Amino acid sequence: MTPDTGKRDEGLHGALAAGLLLVVGLLLAAAGSAPAGESGAEFAPEIDAFVRLEDRTRLFLAARLKQGLTQGGNDGEVGVHVDVTLTPVLRRRLRYADWERDRYLWMRIGYQLIGSLDEPDSSTLEHRGIFEMTARVPLPLDLWLVNRGRADLRDVGGDVSARGRYRLGVEREVQVAGVALVPYAKAEVFYDSRFGTWNRQLYEAGVEIEITRHWRIEPYYARQEDQSSSLAHLDRVGLILKYYR
Repeated sequence: MTPDTGKRDEGLHGALAAGLLLVVGLLLAAAGSAPAGESGAEFAPEIDAFVRLEDRTRLFLAARLKQGLTQGGNDGEVGVHVDVTLTPVLRRRLRYADWERDRYLWMRIGYQLIGSLDEPDSSTLEHRGIFEMTARVPLPLDLWLVNRGRADLRDVGGDVSARGRYRLGVEREVQVAGVALVPYAKAEVFYDSRFGTWNRQLYEAGVEIEITRHWRIEPYYARQEDQSSSLAHLDRVGLILKYYR
């Protein structure tokens, strides 16, 4: 390792450590000020497709349904994204399908359309442009720290706003009876320009399970806390079917 490389690695680790401290502080502060509002639950099935374009780029297509279990209502979301690697492939031992786990640094640019399926002509239809950067850092015990920053530009019925999101996660790939499993845990904070504050936190845990070389399934549980909504607490059970090509 060259001195410059060592300095870059130290800088990256330092930045991620600072980000971790920031997120922990924000989560603790938000937890202490969480309102005693309404609680809700929803089921969120999703199907994703990842299509390799070339060694450093891929297309990501997603469709998700949010079915309210306590409040009622069904929302739909579709999105198209392009993922671009910013550094060379560094973990060739992983399987071909694990594009994101084969890179240390990559970005995503995309567009999402979100709206109510019960009232498809409603003025609350949301157009969302997204930009995100993801960095991965190896930890002891074959764990990986996954650091993601994201910006959402939102147009909801003609009202434009921006949202910043910062997420940290830990994951580890394991083999069980020849099947690849990736259990993970994540925590994310949201900044909403409409309120001028960090008003939402999202905690998530799940596992990605390899079915075949091209298909994976990912059950997960998420808990959302929101200080600027009448629905202050939301429990989500999700199931994602993933296709890689």
